[in-house]
Parts: sequence; structure tokens; C-alpha cells
Amino acid sequence: MNRLLPPTINLKGKRIRVEATADAIQKDGEMLRSLLKTKLVTQIQKDPRFIINETSPETILHFSITNFHIDRWTLGTAPNQTTAYGGKIEVAYQALDAASNIALDSENLIATAGYDPNAQRSASFLQTRSDRSLSAAESSEDETRDQLVNEIVLQMGMRIAPVNQPFDAPLPGGKLEPISSLALTGRWGALEEQAEQAAPLPKGNDDTYRRYLIGLAKEAQAYELTSEANDRDLGKRSDISPAQADEEFHRAQKYLDEAGAIYKEIVTANPKEKEFRAGDARTDQALAIYAKIERFKAENAKVLAAAQAVGAAQPRGGGASAPAGGVQTPLEQVLEFCNKGLAMDSIMEYINSPDFLADAKATGYRFNFAKDSLRLNETCKQNAAVLQRQMRARLGTASGSQHK
Repeated sequence: MNRLLPPTINLKGKRIRVEATADAIQKDGEMLRSLLKTKLVTQIQKDPRFIINETSPETILHFSITNFHIDRWTLGTAPNQTTAYGGKIEVAYQALDAASNIALDSENLIATAGYDPNAQRSASFLQTRSDRSLSAAESSEDETRDQLVNEIVLQMGMRIAPVNQPFDAPLPGGKLEPISSLALTGRWGALEEQAEQAAPLPKGNDDTYRRYLIGLAKEAQAYELTSEANDRDLGKRSDISPAQADEEFHRAQKYLDEAGAIYKEIVTANPKEKEFRAGDARTDQALAIYAKIERFKAENAKVLAAAQAVGAAQPRGGGASAPAGGVQTPLEQVLEFCNKGLAMDSIMEYINSPDFLADAKATGYRFNFAKDSLRLNETCKQNAAVLQRQMRARLGTASGSQHK
């Protein structure tokens, strides 16, 4: 399965430099440091919100590899002995404001892969890709290293940008296998409904597996809603309004809350089933990120309100780009919001508000397709097309031939 998680922090400085060091690690430390940096830079470059800039960054991402090891075990007795590998990597990560050197985000990140002598396998689930991935790392030192590198880079990348994070969701077999099969085609709504309507399994802790399927279905639907919201922010879903996006965000939170409650319930009821714990950890992590997003939205709303209050207090004057009295055209106001990293929802709220039309009237503003499109594209990046369409719609522009 894939889940798209919003970033841990709302990074306003879009020009980024990546710095990497390796402390007290074993051989090949320089190779590992260089590999992690290259992969992290590549991951950042995939997101159009950010630009890698080594000379004049606004944000510095710094990480130091503090621990790395791959261990080898000999299992069984002759003549049936086998070799297994397992490893661990630890990274101290920071996001720093380049101008002030203030830490915007800081975390010690850990990834493990391969053989774990303390792990137990569950016999209650169908075989999944996680079993095959685990076996691959256990049987190969190179595969163990690759999985450690990819996992720690993913953890760093998802601190600053939305990340599609694949994860393995084992499915119950036995009597529940017909319901489990709905997950294989992504029919999460049907899976939730059938699992809820199915009669509780009477034997021992068997019914915790039915409840697990309900939690998994709710979790999956939350991630689908999150993916739609991200497509809207990237300008791919202009059919979703700001109000609809906000509603979907809260629906996703509700699904995650409900899924998390189910996972906690079944972990308590059936503590021997370790497969349940992954879902509990995933929803806890996602809900913590969503809570931070809510705080950022509140902060953005305050910034927007303050900007509008300042604009309302200033005398209205004539002119186009920078009228006397300091009143900004709607375009200048939108560009300023983009420069300051204001949330897309907040910018759209301004465009849809009476203030937008009042600013246009006070400044005599009309959208100039040739010039204003370029300015929006340079400053607002991937959001430019959506903002342009909404601005022109509000201004009643029928063609691109109107001028300021």
C-alpha cells in the first residue's frame, strides 16, 4: 500500500542546501555519507515546491550519520546451517534557517532492516511483500544496506515534503480471506462495510483480525483523501474547492482517529499479535503530523488577517502596481503571500473574499496575461495555474487581452 503523508513542518524557505557528515562509523563512511546525500537531494528535486541551491539557500538540511552497522548470524546446525544479515542506521537530522541558523526541525532518526533475533512471525496472516523484503535483507548484506539507506532517506525527506510512503499491510487468512481479498483491488469502502457487517468470530482472539480489517480500511481511505488534497495543492485538481479540501482534510483526520482507536483496542485485546502494532504506530505518526498542520493553518490565518487589517487601515489610492498610499494590487498581494509561504487555502480565501475585488477596484487592476502569468509562475511555482484561473474568474476576464 501507499500512504501520502503531509510534511512534518511547513518549510517556507524553498531554496535548500543539503549538508552531510558521518561520525564514528565503520568503514565506507564517506561512501555512505555521499550516497545518502545524493539520494536525499534527488528526492527533494522530485518535488516542484523546492529548489536545490548550494550558494544562496534559505534553508539548510543537515544530517550526521551517528551509527551504522550490519551484523551477520549463523543459524541452525551443520549440515543445515544458514547465514542471516541484519543492520541498523542512526542519523541526527536538522532543518536550519540559513539566515539565523535557528533549528526549524530536529530529530534523531533510526532505521533497521534484515534479521532480528528477537522478532517472531505471525501464522495468522497471508504472506505479503514484507515477508519477501525481510527475507531479501536477511539473506544479503547488500540488500540490508540498500534497505537501510532507502528507509533513512525516506524519513528525512518526509520531514519537509509530502512523501508517498509504501508500507506492507498483512491480510488475515482463514474465514476472513474473502473479505481480505477486497484490499487487493483497493475496494476499501466495501471492505469496511463487509467487515463491520460480518458476524463476530467467537473463538478466542479471532475477532481482533476482523476488527483489524475495519481499521485498515479506514486508514486507507484517509490516505486517499490526503492524496487528493495534495493533487489540489499541486494544481492537478482544480475541481476541488478550498472548502471541499478543508472538509476532506477533516474527514481524513476522522478516519485516522477511528482507525487508531481500533488498532489500540486490538493491540490490548491480543497483545501476542505483533502485526497489529504497525497500524497503531502508523496512525499515531500520521495524527501527530495532522495536528501540526492544524497549528500551521491557524498561524497562516493570523498572518492573513494581519495583512488584511494593514491593507484596510491604509488609504485607498489610484495606480496599478504600487499605488500611492501603499495599497497593493491583487496580483502584488498574491505574490507576497506566495513569497511568505502562506498556505494555498489561505491565498484562495483572499481571492474569493470581497477584499480581493475591493483591491482591484481601488487600484484599477486588470489581469495582464502576458506579464502577470510569468510573475505568478516565477513566484507561486506549481500553484500558479490554479491561482491564475481563480483570479481571472473573479475579475470577470473573458480573454487574456485586458491590461492594467
